[in-house]
Amino acid sequence: MKNILNIKGATKISKTTQSQINGGISPGPGGYDLSKCGCDCAGRVTGPFYCQFSIGCLQVYTCDDAQTS
Repeated sequence: MKNILNIKGATKISKTTQSQINGGISPGPGGYDLSKCGCDCAGRVTGPFYCQFSIGCLQVYTCDDAQTS
């Protein structure tokens, strides 16, 4: 733990200061629009780049389940 203070520019902050830090994956107040994310028939994530970090898809083929002959 002491080695981290050897990094140039690193400083130790108090627990109070740490509790005031907010973070997350959201780019702003509106966040990401997860309604643009989805899955294709092969189980791959579709949509904007952030979808691959926000959702997961089952790795199964499901698109032809509704079709019966």
